[in-house]
Amino acid sequence: MSSEQQNPQPLRGIDHAGVMVGEAARLEDIAAQLMAVQRCWDDPDREFRLSAALEASRGTWHAIQTALAEGVLTLPAELQHNLLILSVYADSKISACESIPCPDTLSSLIALTRTLAGSLKERRVAE
Repeated sequence: MSSEQQNPQPLRGIDHAGVMVGEAARLEDIAAQLMAVQRCWDDPDREFRLSAALEASRGTWHAIQTALAEGVLTLPAELQHNLLILSVYADSKISACESIPCPDTLSSLIALTRTLAGSLKERRVAE
């Protein structure tokens, strides 16, 4: 696992298009990590891999929250509000995966992560 996955970098000083593309790529990578854990649920190193993937996920969602709070993402107010709601919801899903680790709990976090990654990429293409 790369150090970037373990410690997401702050988003300061980056134009919003660059932030969106970077966060979309991070979210896609995290979704892939989570899906790999889910596929190999019975692997002996699952607990470690799940913990690392959830930590990376939480870091990325918190980076999105920080970018919103610092005004780095110059998006329409409604999109900022929706993104903030999604990030808080994602945090609750991450906590649920930590509390009750099972493939089904992981599925909803994977779906949310993949959906937002796709939406961020689509928004970038539309700009």
